This record gives sequence, C-alpha cells and structure tokens, in this order.
Amino acid sequence: MITMIVENKLGRVVSIICVLAAITILAPSVVAKEQHWAFGSVKALVDLGIGAEPEPGLADIATARLDEAISPLEWQIWVRQAVALEIGMDWAKDEYLSFWVDAYTVPEHEGPRSVLTRGYAVGGLMKIGNLLGFIPGGGQGPLVHLPRFSDWQKLEAKGLEAPWELMLAAGVVNGYPDGTLRPEAPLTRAEAACLLKAWLEVSAGLIISAQPLGFVPAA
Repeated sequence: MITMIVENKLGRVVSIICVLAAITILAPSVVAKEQHWAFGSVKALVDLGIGAEPEPGLADIATARLDEAISPLEWQIWVRQAVALEIGMDWAKDEYLSFWVDAYTVPEHEGPRSVLTRGYAVGGLMKIGNLLGFIPGGGQGPLVHLPRFSDWQKLEAKGLEAPWELMLAAGVVNGYPDGTLRPEAPLTRAEAACLLKAWLEVSAGLIISAQPLGFVPAA
C-alpha cells in the first residue's frame, strides 16, 4: 500500500490512499469487496473516519450494498463528517453552515429517506465546496464540458447545469463510457464514495484525475 501525505490549506495533514497493493490470501467476503471497482475510494473514506455511521457503516458494507442507492440521510451524514474533517468545525457553533449543508444534501420537499439523484448530489456538493471556498462560484459563461454528454440538458431542466459544469472542470466528476451523465439516476454508495473522496482531494489542493462517477471498469 502506498500512502501520500498532503497538507491542506489549514495546515492539517490528510492521508490519501493512492495505490492499493494486491492481496492474494483473504477471506472470501473481503476478496469480494476488494474486487469492487470503488473499493479504493471506500477504503480511503473509512481510513479518514468517514462513513462509519449509520451502522453498519462503510467498513462492513458488502459488495452488493455498495451498488445500492444511498439515502439522502446517509449521504448527509457522510458529507457532514467530511466537512468536519475539512475545517474541524463544531456544528453546534456554526448554524449557518449547518443549515446549508443539510439543505444541499437532502432534496427539498422530498425528505431524508427519499431517493437521492446523481444530479442533486453533485450540485449540492459543489455549492458546499463554494461555501467553504475551494470551488469557485459559477457565472453565466458558455458551457464547455457539459455539451460533451448526450443527456446534459436534463441538468439544465433542473437548474443544475452550472454546478455540474464547475464540478466537471474541477475534475471531481466525469460521465459514463457511453457519453451520458445519468443525472436522474439514484446515487449508489459506491458512486457516493468516489464523489466524496474526489471532492476532499480538491479541498486539500491536490491535482487529481478523478475516477468517473459511476464508471465500472470492464471485467
């Protein structure tokens, strides 16, 4: 295992797992999970203390559960843990940020146990990154990255084209091999782990090559 140590803008040391060595002798359940395309991102979050709640938590999620949709409530918990890691905040003392993190992780009028779409999750995470100062706000300039994808106008219909354009430009997200973004599809736990890990790397000032959100390598 190779670990890269970086220091973020607040002087805190963040450990990012870059390469995972192949392990050949493992229990069957562990082997199955380590063969999952998102295992590297999942392990990186677990090592940082993200995703332990609600139980059973990321560390105990089998491969099949990584491919299930994440609930808005669970996503909200993960993002709050990531924000606390990024700025070391006390949620009880920052009601303003707490309000907006909650608003940008749980779809309005749908509730904490509804379906969280890819479109809403990425758009909300961009807005939180903007509040924290490491993702710039969007203007009304021409779209450069979105038009490469055949279904990008589904984001425009939801008013999410500017946040997605910025997240594509930052390298946090990408599309599927078939040239789609699938913004209306439910966000899976595997995709959520890749998305949040890439977002944290941007917050730490790393130059990254993001794993495409939802990209499943060919067997």
